[in-house]
Amino acid sequence: MRRERTFINEENADLIAYSLSLSRGDNRPERARMKKIMLRAIKHELTDRQRECVMMYYLEGKKMKDIAALLDLSKSTVTRHIQSAMRKLRKVASYYQK
Repeated sequence: MRRERTFINEENADLIAYSLSLSRGDNRPERARMKKIMLRAIKHELTDRQRECVMMYYLEGKKMKDIAALLDLSKSTVTRHIQSAMRKLRKVASYYQK
């Protein structure tokens, strides 16, 4: 049984940025800029599997073992996909932080 993919759009972009701990207080222009950068990075830098795991874990709040069951993967594989995706996103974010 295959799950529907979650697509990134303007409605859930703020939640993604917040979930990735990239918001910096009430600095709206900086937050909007970082949101745009992170959306682009999520769309273009992550593999489909990494994107899927990150979306389920951070946006939908699913546990890793539940994601593993849904995607027919082991829990360690899901953990590895999420960790690898977060490393990529942190690297992208570090290029743009002051």
